[in-house]
Amino acid sequence: MSRVQTAPMPWLQVETAAGQRNPQSLEDTFTELGAVAVWLRDAGDAPVLEPAPGETPGWPETLVTALFEDSGSEEALRGALQNALPDVELTVRRVGDRDWQSEWQQNLKPQCFGNRLWVMPDDAEVPDNAAIVRLRPGLAFGTGEHPTTAMCLRWLTRQTLQDCTVLDYGCGSGLLVIAALALGARRGCAVDIDPQALDATRDNARNNDCEAQLLIVKPDALPADSQYDVLVANILSGILIELGPELQRLLRPGAPLALTGILAHQAETVCSAWAPWADLRVDDQTDDWVLLSGNKRETQ
Repeated sequence: MSRVQTAPMPWLQVETAAGQRNPQSLEDTFTELGAVAVWLRDAGDAPVLEPAPGETPGWPETLVTALFEDSGSEEALRGALQNALPDVELTVRRVGDRDWQSEWQQNLKPQCFGNRLWVMPDDAEVPDNAAIVRLRPGLAFGTGEHPTTAMCLRWLTRQTLQDCTVLDYGCGSGLLVIAALALGARRGCAVDIDPQALDATRDNARNNDCEAQLLIVKPDALPADSQYDVLVANILSGILIELGPELQRLLRPGAPLALTGILAHQAETVCSAWAPWADLRVDDQTDDWVLLSGNKRETQ
């Protein structure tokens, strides 16, 4: 959800048509097998509009592509894929970094979240009166197609962000904090443990002319006295629980916050862990993924 580990090139790219299967289940399987990136795309040419609650992108034919490190054992990967997905027809091929980047750029479609937030590649036509994010994610996760990212983007469109400061913890490609700036936030802070994610965020910030509004750092480089008006954290439930004391310290009293990377059966545990600082509730759900939202308490 938030980041991808650095890996050598070339890569092994696995692709399959979802058919009648839920694309999310295929994505989860590829991730469990060690994919460093997974993305969904349309076999035709349909744009991705905001899905209805409980839906993933509903294309007539969805292609699921996964990128694995090429550790020199293609046969081992094929065997693991066969065991995990015995009835799924897969294609596996080696690709270099440039091949992967080019394919991603060619397949990214304009996506709309809320009434006016658009995430789109560089050459897409800009709608009138829209908040635009031009995306170049490189190998860091975050294109808006994963349910957790989409839920965060929808949540941001429902917030009053004008002149706010926004913290994106586990920033990946920087999509969420750059979207917040496009929606009116004054300044943002993008935090990730992965240097490649921070590089991707810098590149995307430059591409969106907002680098001057962003602090892009590893967690240990955050200023000690930092406090923000809004928090989005798309990580994993265990990390959100572990980092709860630190994350709440970085928020001003009353600040709205959104946490995701959480499966539905984990929501109660995360809510309980955060109970000393905020009353969280399930704000959005897509398949088994949920987004929790609330506000930091004015007093504790």
